[in-house]
Amino acid sequence: MKKVNLDKNLPTDKTKSFRRLEKKAAVCRMCPRLADQPAVLSAANGSLNAQIVFVAEAPGRFGAGRTWVPLHGDRSGKNFETLLNHISLTRSEVFITNAVLCNPLEDGNNRRPNTVEIKNCAAFLKATLDIIKPKIVVTLGTVALQSLNKILGSRFQLNQNVAQPLPTSGFTLFPLYHPSPRVTNWKRRLTQQKKDFKKIIRCVKTMQATL
Repeated sequence: MKKVNLDKNLPTDKTKSFRRLEKKAAVCRMCPRLADQPAVLSAANGSLNAQIVFVAEAPGRFGAGRTWVPLHGDRSGKNFETLLNHISLTRSEVFITNAVLCNPLEDGNNRRPNTVEIKNCAAFLKATLDIIKPKIVVTLGTVALQSLNKILGSRFQLNQNVAQPLPTSGFTLFPLYHPSPRVTNWKRRLTQQKKDFKKIIRCVKTMQATL
C-alpha cells in the first residue's frame, strides 16, 4: 500500500519542481541586458494549485522590481488588485508571473522587453505552466500574449481576441489588456477592464458546469 503523506508542511512534487525552476531562473544570464537584474519568481507569485494564472509583461522598477511580488507596489499593481478584488479573488488563490522575469531598464526607466528576451524567457513560463497546470491562463497585454503565442505556436492578436476564451491543448487562453495607467487612460478604461475580468469568472463557471 502506498504510504500517505500526512504532513502538509512537507514539500509536494509541485513545490520541489517549482523550487528547482526558481533556482534555475535565479542564475540565468541568457539576456546580457538583464544579467544584473534578479528574476522575480518565488512563492510570492501565488498558489501552485491555482486554476487561474495571470501573465503580465515584466517586473516594473517601482513594482515587482522593488517588491519582488508581481504586479504589486506600483500603479499597475494597484489597478490589478482592484480588478482582482472586483471578481472576488485574492492573490493566494491565483498565480501571477511575467513573460520576462527580470526588470528591463534603459537609462533608469522601464522599457519594453525585446523579442529575444521574450523568447529566452518563454521556457521559464512554459515550465511554470507545466508545473501548475492551470485551467485558465490570462495574458495581460501584448508582450504576454506574444510569449504565449511562442509557446503554443499560435498567432492570436490582442485587438482581435481580447476577452475571448481561446481553447488550447492544455488550458483556456484568455487575452486581456494590461492594467497599466497608460493603457487604462488611453486604450482600455478600468471600467471596461472590470467587465473583461468578469468574463474570466463566467469562463470558470462554464468549465465547472461541464464537469
